[in-house]
Parts: sequence; C-alpha cells; structure tokens
Amino acid sequence: IMQCPIDLFCLHSVVSSGLYFPVESQDGYARVEASFPSLPSVSVCVRAQFDPQHKKVSTLFSYAAPVFTNEFQLRGYVDKVKPQVLLALIVHGKHHSYKAWFTNDANWHHICVTWQKSDGFWAIYVDGVRRDSAAGKEVSRNIYGNGILILGQDQDSFGGNFTEPFVGNITDLNIWDISLDETQIRTIHDCSPALKRKPFFNWLDRNLTIHAVKEVPAKITPMLSNL
Repeated sequence: IMQCPIDLFCLHSVVSSGLYFPVESQDGYARVEASFPSLPSVSVCVRAQFDPQHKKVSTLFSYAAPVFTNEFQLRGYVDKVKPQVLLALIVHGKHHSYKAWFTNDANWHHICVTWQKSDGFWAIYVDGVRRDSAAGKEVSRNIYGNGILILGQDQDSFGGNFTEPFVGNITDLNIWDISLDETQIRTIHDCSPALKRKPFFNWLDRNLTIHAVKEVPAKITPMLSNL
C-alpha cells in the first residue's frame, strides 16, 4: 500500500479525499468530530484498502464512551491460512468471531456494520453482501452517547492509549442513527443517490482531526466507464 491517489469504482458520485495510514506510524489516527447521542441503532460504512503485508490485528474504527471504552468497534486481520481478510465486530464489549471476510487482494472494499437494540441484531456487509450476522440473546441497551469515534486505532482508554493500528487507506466514512437493511447497504455500495436517509456524520463534510496520517486525493470513477 502506497501513498497514492485513491481510485474507486461506483455508479455515481465523487469522494473528495481519503486518508493514508502508513505502517511506520504506530500512532496515526483520525478523530470524528461529531456529537454522538445515545443510539438505539447505528450503521457505519467505510471504504478501506488493507495493506496485505500487515499481519497484525487492524482497527478500522473504535467508538468509546466515557463510561465504557469497548462500546462499538470493527477490526480485522489477514488470515494465516487463506488469502483473505477476516472482520469482527465488538458491541458493548462483546467480541464476536472473525467470520466476515473478503479476498486479501490490496483492492478497495466497501464495509458496513449495523446494529439495533430492539433484538440485538447486528450484521457485517462487504461490497454490498452480508458476510456475517446474528441476533442478541441477552437484554440489550442503547450505545452510550457522548463518545469518541477514532479511525485507525483501538482506544484502550477514553480517547487514548491507542493499540492495534490500521495500515492502509480509508475513505468515505458515513454514520447513521438507524440500522440500514441489505437493500440500503447495496445502494450505498453502488454510490446511488437513491438512499434518502442522510448520515449524521458525512465524510464529505471532512469534520475530522487527524494525527500522523496523510490526506490523499480520492475519486470515484463511474463503473460503467471501465467495462
């Protein structure tokens, strides 16, 4: 993975820029500058390009609340047996299994996670396809509000003590206060303007504080032009 212009393939739209998390920077991160309410449901989507040579656990994002640090988190690592990247979701401190996957090909992949309190249902989608999901069996609660969402690092304390950094490129992070369904996820994957529900954090607003990562040009090229 190199610091280079980001070229994505969608049906529509343009993303202005992305972030490059270099392997030599163990403390690089981007902080989302948004006010998080208490959430009975949530969806987070991001486009990521994993460094295929980075064999350690990588944190795509971690959301920590003042009263609980491992509140909501997505992490991945390169499978040691098969040529694939495995993903796992953490909700309320419960670390689910590494089951969702995509080919470890150094290409861009669209990753979405959803969760809802009503039945504890959560899901991980990769490139518009649901790769893992389950419903909770225990009584759930809202995701705590007033938290901090960090791209590229696990928070071992609220807003700090970073571990398990991500290595690669990230762009197009968007956050909704609802649990999107598979049709809506596919719409986002295709960059279609058909999804009417606006995210409460929109990547295009670029409301981020970054440290030890580099901004790189990013564009989404219409898919049909590449056929």
